[in-house]
Amino acid sequence: MRPMATTPDPQDCWPSAGLHQGRLACTTLLRQALLGMAPMPLPANPRPNLPESMPITAPAPWAATRQLWLADPDFTDWPLDEPAVLNALSAWLRQGGRQVQLVGLAFDTTARERPRLARWRRDWSHAIAVWTPCDGVLPPPLHGLLAAPLRLQWQDSADWRMRCTTDIAHAHRGHLQNADFLQRCESAWPVTTLGL
Repeated sequence: MRPMATTPDPQDCWPSAGLHQGRLACTTLLRQALLGMAPMPLPANPRPNLPESMPITAPAPWAATRQLWLADPDFTDWPLDEPAVLNALSAWLRQGGRQVQLVGLAFDTTARERPRLARWRRDWSHAIAVWTPCDGVLPPPLHGLLAAPLRLQWQDSADWRMRCTTDIAHAHRGHLQNADFLQRCESAWPVTTLGL
């Protein structure tokens, strides 16, 4: 008889709340949040009445959100070109009814420096809205990631300082700020370039 597997505590999947400092800490935090968007496997047979061969998955704590907000001037310091991150985001989008709001300033730089992201974005263009502010200003409080209740806010990207919160009220305020800001944005980074 095999020992019974225990179900992982969903709270173990949460990035730790608080201020994170340093390049490695911030990049790890972003990676952890993005990888957590995908459904995660549970133990081999958490319910004995189901066959062991039947895969069972449960979403990470913040993966139930239907909207993912990513905002940065050019996404240079984000792990968005990593295959594992793109696979996790694809798995999240495959669940249907989900959308990524990508907000930035220099998408020509993003496309050039992140070719995997550019290709992935083209494949998922029906579920990804890309925006740039009409006035060319992306307010610092909006820089970061929001997948309610998870919110990562750059406090100072040049000095590698990012705040992580998992409070639903804080995430709700962020969602309202983002929605208001999108009223002052225009579509950006076309999937295809028209020309003669």
